[in-house]
Order: sequence, then C-alpha cells, then structure tokens
Amino acid sequence: MPEFNPEDKNNPRILGLPKNIFFLGLTSFFNDFSSEMVFSVFPAFFTSVLRAGAGALGLVDGIAEGLSNFFKIYSGALSDKFQKRKFLVVSGYALSVVTRPFYVLAATVSGALGLRVLDRVGKGLRDAPRDAIISLSTPKAEMGKSFGYHRAMDTAGSILGPLVAYLILRKFPLHFNTVFMTAFFVGLAAIFSLVFISDIALRPSARNLKFFNSFRRLSSRFKIFIAAVFILSIGSLPIVVMLLKTQSIGLIIADIPLFYMIYSLSYAAFSISAGKMSDRAGAKKVIFIGYTILLVSYFFLSQAASFWALAASFLFLGLFPALTDGIQRSLASKLTSNETRGSALGMLNAAVGIGALLAGIVGGYLWQHYGPTLTFSVAGVFVIIGLILLSLVRPAEADVD
Repeated sequence: MPEFNPEDKNNPRILGLPKNIFFLGLTSFFNDFSSEMVFSVFPAFFTSVLRAGAGALGLVDGIAEGLSNFFKIYSGALSDKFQKRKFLVVSGYALSVVTRPFYVLAATVSGALGLRVLDRVGKGLRDAPRDAIISLSTPKAEMGKSFGYHRAMDTAGSILGPLVAYLILRKFPLHFNTVFMTAFFVGLAAIFSLVFISDIALRPSARNLKFFNSFRRLSSRFKIFIAAVFILSIGSLPIVVMLLKTQSIGLIIADIPLFYMIYSLSYAAFSISAGKMSDRAGAKKVIFIGYTILLVSYFFLSQAASFWALAASFLFLGLFPALTDGIQRSLASKLTSNETRGSALGMLNAAVGIGALLAGIVGGYLWQHYGPTLTFSVAGVFVIIGLILLSLVRPAEADVD
C-alpha cells in the first residue's frame, strides 16, 4: 500500500473533509445513536428492573471502562506495528453493536455488567486505531477541525439516541426491550458505513516498531500530559451517575434520557467550534477551560433543586466534553510522531478510561452512601490537582514530525 500524504490537495474530500474523516463521522453518528439509546436508560433500567442503586451503577460503568482500556493500549500499538487499522476498527464496532439485543435477557447486575464489558471491549479495540486513521488522514493545520467534526457527529448521535429512548419510554413505560432492539438496528448502519473507510500505511520502517518499547519512544511532555489526563479523569464523574440527580428532585424515570439529551445537545453544538478554537488558541488552553467548566458545573448540579435548574446545569455541563474530549486527542497527536501515533492515542485512551474506572467505582459509592454534595466536592479536588499538573505541560503548538 503506498504511503498516504494528508497534505496532498488532490486527495478526495467530501463537503470539505477528507473522505476518511467524513465517513468515520457517519460511523460514530450511527453508533452513538445506538449506544446512547441503551446508555441513557441505564439509570432507569438499573433502578426499576435490576433493583440496584448508584453503587452498582457506578461499579458496572467503572469496571467496564477500566477493562476496555487494556485493549486500547494494545490495539493502538498493534495498529502501529502491523499498519492494519481498519480491521481493528470494524471488529470493535461490530462487537459493540452485537451486544445490544442481548440486554432484553439481562435480569441481574452481573448480566448487565457482562454485556457492558463486551460493549466497552469493542470500544477498546477500535478507539486508538480509529483516532490514528483520523490524525493520519488530516493535514496538521486541520487536526482540531477533524477531531472536532468527529466528536460533533458522535455527539449528534448522542442527542438523537436519548431523545428516541425518551419518546419510547414516554409512550410505552418500562418497555426497555423496545429501546434495546431499536438500538441494535440503528447500530447496523454504523457497521455498513465502514465499507467506505480506507486503511493508511506509513513508510515501511514504521512496521518495525517494537511493541513493548512504545512508551520509551514518547516525549517527556507527553508523559506529563498523560499523567494530568489520568488525574483529571478520576475527577470526572460518570454522566450515568450524575443523571441520578433527577431522582433526588422527584422526577420520573422516563425523564432521565431527556436530561442526557440536553447534556449531549451542548456537547454537539460546541464540538466543532472547540476544535477550531484549539487550532487558533492552542489545545492546552481549551482543555484548561473545559475542566474549569466541569468544576463550575459540579457546583450548579449540587445546588439544582428544580427541573429547569437541573436542565440548565446539564446544558452547561455539556460544554466540558466539547472542550476536552476531541481536543485531548488533538493535543496528544501534536505531542507525538506519526510512527508512534497509535500507541500514544492508545495510552491517552487508557489514561482516560482507567481514571473513569476509579471515578465510577468511588463516585458511585460516595453518591449512594454520602450523597451528591460530598461526591461533587471530592471529584472537584482531583480536577484541581489535574489542572495544576496540566499547567506543567509545555505548549505543543510546534508539531512533532
């Protein structure tokens, strides 16, 4: 396979975007439409069907996210070693989609955990190779824009999924099986869109990369960045746990997906703008603003006592992932060379996910036993520590070749 040059102006584009970027955006749109239908009803499903609380919900989400990240580390390094990224991407999406109809059979927390783990393993297989394809398909000057577009499409699906789940549960209360089967059929469209993705190979020397030496090849500033992201992720409470705030102010179960949709709405609306902002002002500054918004959101959520106050809080909270998720990947790409890109993004995903494991387990436990206020306070301390560490990362606007 000839080496691909993203700077070549003759490479095919669709609506101004490189072809791979456009179709990977569609894939993420349909997959998140599907996955967030399931995820948005988890708090209601756990409390009404599985008869479990915040502790079990946080434990399931935390374990699933943590285990998936072992696959993120290795899938990224494997994609660098063999230069076969598309196979891992397709396999990961297919594994996630195929789990969704089996939720109709889940009657225990352990059953839901098993399915959630398989879903996240699929995510672990695909994320780093997919992000490597995005970064290697994009001119450096458009890196933030491409990751921002991808996150916007991802989050647009995250808006429609909870909205459809909300409408189903409003029309047919507690018909979770209808939600799960609808999610499965939408997910099939995500797999089909991958037909149009092209794999990207670098020069042959990249294939000789030693699998276990990836970390040593990475810069010291990237390692500091990874440490900061890990601490910040511990302080980022799972949205699935924060949605339980709806019950503390007396809202009904069917309303939970609606608040997830509100959160996703601002996430999608600002993702592309955040990407462009990072290209102009610097990714590090944008990430810093994003986590500051998270801290303020914790305060608003802890004080919210009405439908509209809670809705406004989740709308504001959605700015946080818009300003951090894709931007962290963009910054990681700028801190690393092309030859170690898959490995680096795998390590980034691992830092986020392992931090999420701890956030889910500890956050869910604190929420169930001590309430939302203490949970938000503890999480905020970790965010502050992470921001201090992030401030030590040298600017990365001078890209690494």
